[in-house]
Amino acid sequence: MAGLPLLPGFGEPLRYSAEDAAAAVGIPLVQARQYWRALGYPTTGDTAVAFGASDVQLLRTISGYVSENVMTEADTLRLTRVLTRAIAHLAHLQVEILASQQARARAGGIDVVEQMMHRMPEVQRVLGQIWVRQLAGAMRAFDADADADPGAAVAVGFADIVDFTELSRHRTDSELTRIVGRFEFRSTQVIFESGGSVVKTLGDEVLFTAHDAAAVADIATRLIAQFAADRDIPGLRVGVALGPVIRYLGDIFGVTVNLASRLTALADPDTVLAAPAVAEALAAHPGFHLKPLPDTEIRGIGTVAPVLVERQ
Repeated sequence: MAGLPLLPGFGEPLRYSAEDAAAAVGIPLVQARQYWRALGYPTTGDTAVAFGASDVQLLRTISGYVSENVMTEADTLRLTRVLTRAIAHLAHLQVEILASQQARARAGGIDVVEQMMHRMPEVQRVLGQIWVRQLAGAMRAFDADADADPGAAVAVGFADIVDFTELSRHRTDSELTRIVGRFEFRSTQVIFESGGSVVKTLGDEVLFTAHDAAAVADIATRLIAQFAADRDIPGLRVGVALGPVIRYLGDIFGVTVNLASRLTALADPDTVLAAPAVAEALAAHPGFHLKPLPDTEIRGIGTVAPVLVERQ
């Protein structure tokens, strides 16, 4: 190991150049670089020693999906990019949490970075087990979707914090981080506990789905109630819609999603606006009060008659 450069912070010796790593796996250098770009690796020269044995093994595993006809190269690269984005987000979040604890930990004689490095094998096992459980859930959902009508309507909800831009002007970065973190945690908790699914969170916004109109309305009104008394969050606005969606790499898009988003922008603070299809499905539901509002021209969609939804 003497004389070899090390992977910064992790102690693994870097033994391979890009050319050596590609040759060790048995693939062209240009193909290896495609995978490294998908993995988010920094760009290096062809002969610079920048890869460890674990990097070569990872490259061999990923490229093997193609050589063994498990997936096409396009799908392999697409999946790799998705995994990289998700794990990069997790890694940055972990570092942010550690940084926030560092001063207090040092006062107690604890080096949080050293602790993290010491527990790395444990963290890898935890991540692996979480992955297994989430994969099992995703496979169950896939089986259910396979049995369902591909054009079946999906209940979609979109929620955001009222006047977040204005709020940002009067708060420090650490305060905003705390507020956004609380919003993400509580909104996700409400959605999961109510049987919904979080598609994604975007700072002050959350996109979610539910199995029907009643479920999405239940989640929407619960979200409003959850933050009604929050001193830092000046309320939420929620828009809900019902219709077909396009699913792609864990995300959803299409007219139904756009409509939910547009209704959110139109909603008053602490209210839920529903598309006509949701209101029609809720018409005979005893748990909600519906108040039709005047027709509104919505950009990219047309004339819509939104409905205010309140819990009875």
